[in-house]
Amino acid sequence: MYVANLEQTYQKMEELKLTYVNPRFKRRAYSKEEALEQCMFRCIDVIDPFAPEKGAIVQIEHEIRSVVKVDGTMYRSCPFDEIPELY
Repeated sequence: MYVANLEQTYQKMEELKLTYVNPRFKRRAYSKEEALEQCMFRCIDVIDPFAPEKGAIVQIEHEIRSVVKVDGTMYRSCPFDEIPELY
C-alpha cells in the first residue's frame, strides 16, 4: 500500500499499536525515524478505524510504503501517475 504522508500514517498506526516488525526481512522499522529513513513500515492487523477497540478484523501482513523516496522523487513501482497532494 502506498501513502502520500508516511509520517502521519505511521504515527496513527503507532497510536493504535498496529505497527509490526517481521524479523525475516532486512529492512525493519522499529521507530518513526527508521520508517521515514526506509520509506516503509509493516502492519499485520486490519481494524475498523471507527471501532478500534473491537480489535483485528483480519490479520494479514502488509508493507506500507511512501509514494516518494527520501529525496522527494517518486518510486518507479508506485502505481500513481503523479505524487498526490497532501491535505
